Amino acid sequence: MAKDRYAPKTLDDLMANMSSRMSSYVGKSQQLNQHQELLTQCVGATMAQKCRISNYRDSILVIEAESAAVAMRLNYMKMSILSDLRKNGLADLCQIKIQTSPRAAADQQAQKKRSEPIHNSRILSQQTADALLEVAEHAPASLKTKLEKLAALSKKNK
Repeated sequence: MAKDRYAPKTLDDLMANMSSRMSSYVGKSQQLNQHQELLTQCVGATMAQKCRISNYRDSILVIEAESAAVAMRLNYMKMSILSDLRKNGLADLCQIKIQTSPRAAADQQAQKKRSEPIHNSRILSQQTADALLEVAEHAPASLKTKLEKLAALSKKNK
């Protein structure tokens, strides 16, 4: 009797396939992180913030740069990067490809903005608070309370 390919599969069977894929993704990610650290040593921390290793396959390393200017600078440094990476653990590396990817840079900047707390650097001066209180004296009741609360912020910030 033929096996029904549409029959429900057990969760163990599905997880076995998923775990092998997940472990390969984790291994690839760890390998790329190690290569990124080597690249940081080769090009310096400031330049490494503007580029990242996107792939390493068939002895070809693909580096994404955030702008054309960074890509051009990396192209000038390509031979020294290649020799440094070969010395530091990537002996089978044959070629480095450099691609420009401004979208990746925008994603990194957006991620940095999300992780940093937002600080309100605006401070209400005492002179401004006094002016608000003067305006509040002649304002309707609803606006008067709001202006007084706003003026009270100058005392809170001190």
